[in-house]
Amino acid sequence: MSERNIGLDFGTTNSTISYLKNESIEAFQYGGPGGQRYIPSFIAYLGEEEEELEVGSAARASAAYRNDVESYANFKMHLPLAESEFSKWFENNRSPLNVTTDYLREILISSENEYSFQEQEGEISNIVVSVPEIWHRDVNNTGRERLKKIIKEELGFGDRLIQLVSEPVAAAAYYVWQDKHKKDTNEEKIFSGNLLVCDMGGGTFDVSLCKVGQDSSVEVLYFDGQGHQGLECAGVAFDRHCVKAAYFKKHKNYIDESDPKFRTLMRSFESLKIASHNRCTKIINKFIHNPSKFSDKEVYNFDEGYSLTNKEISEVFKPISVGIEDVLGRVTDWLRRNNQRFDRLFLVGGFCQFALVRHAIFSSLSIQENDSRFDKKLNIANSAYAISFGSCVIANGFVDTTEKFVHKMGIEILDSNQTSRGFGINLRFEDKYKDLTLIHGEHALQELSEPIFSEDRLKARQSQFPLTIWVIPQAVGKRYSLKESIELPDYSENAVYRVGMKVDRSLIAYLIIEEINSQTVAEYELGNIFSKISISK
Repeated sequence: MSERNIGLDFGTTNSTISYLKNESIEAFQYGGPGGQRYIPSFIAYLGEEEEELEVGSAARASAAYRNDVESYANFKMHLPLAESEFSKWFENNRSPLNVTTDYLREILISSENEYSFQEQEGEISNIVVSVPEIWHRDVNNTGRERLKKIIKEELGFGDRLIQLVSEPVAAAAYYVWQDKHKKDTNEEKIFSGNLLVCDMGGGTFDVSLCKVGQDSSVEVLYFDGQGHQGLECAGVAFDRHCVKAAYFKKHKNYIDESDPKFRTLMRSFESLKIASHNRCTKIINKFIHNPSKFSDKEVYNFDEGYSLTNKEISEVFKPISVGIEDVLGRVTDWLRRNNQRFDRLFLVGGFCQFALVRHAIFSSLSIQENDSRFDKKLNIANSAYAISFGSCVIANGFVDTTEKFVHKMGIEILDSNQTSRGFGINLRFEDKYKDLTLIHGEHALQELSEPIFSEDRLKARQSQFPLTIWVIPQAVGKRYSLKESIELPDYSENAVYRVGMKVDRSLIAYLIIEEINSQTVAEYELGNIFSKISISK
């Protein structure tokens, strides 16, 4: 078996692995012949021994029919949690870190699992993994750093992890590759312009506006989303609240999510929603166009008498609709202020195929579904795998994506005449310190792959001291600061230092300190430090 460069869409509800086969991108079929290309992001521990575990549909089935099974879903969205919150969601000393590790190992590289990608298709040479857009935009979100550590260290990929890519950016990469691949066979013009990607899956609603060049390059112009709301803004929230509404309708009392009956109802509702998608879409579309006539029309009926009408599901959907309007309102404001427009609209993620989601997006953008900017055929055919396929496109170097590091960062420099600790520099009499900016924000990641050094030459009176690093998220807004102890390289009283920063392709920042005379360098990864940030008063 040959080695593969793969893309992984590690999703909230489902995950997809993609790879190149005979010059086409394929979604890996987990479970062998008759298996699934969508692998449920679900894990079940069946006994005290660590090897007794199941993932995917098998795990979900075991959890539904056995009350003694310890199981977890949606664990990706718990990766950014503070460690003090782990025990609220996980038992037996488990955490989102080791559960994620177990799940990804099982589907990717486990030699004990005959259905893992490695056992079925061969060694993984390189991997690109998609993450929610908020994990890139929010400097205080630790999910990105934790997932990177899991893949590089716990799973042993090391430098074979090319990058963690924003989900809508991965989808844009696939759109560009697909458009070019399709039109290479004829004389149609390859698309260039602004592509607006709306991604709504199980956990988040993310939006990216990408500039597509004539050379099929992808540059991110603007991004936004609702990832900070966790599991309350997308498909998982809708399913949960639909089940609760149907239960209350039948029994006139509420059901707790820890109740085994709730888990059974969730499984039944999710299965029905997928199986009856086309029929239910027609019913909901009639309601959208004529609410008064079709409000009481039944849409879902599951598990022996639990039912919901158009009016009832629209009430459940209302908070999600408001969130979509808020995000796309900010997008349209940005377009207007910057004299920009979008030339194509690409809807990706499983929940974007839901009729009410589409209607909310079109209404928020003030367009109709038959708008020429919306490629309906491409959206329906490919949106389910777009993020995974796009990650694979990037892993194989077919599309050049340019993402930005939008945060402004630097360190605090003290007056060397007034302190014996920290980096010192001669300042004006009235100044006690100054901010030394190392990254000005809005840099393309390619520009930050090598350290950007300040021209200031710094002295120190100690070899080890706490250093204040400040961050202004998205180069505007509140200032954050932290104190982290650092140790200077090749310290002496005569040592002279320069300080810089760099950022890797997964948006992890590093502080670089170089002693100029000896050219000795110390490097500090700042990713995990951000979890300790507190807001300055």
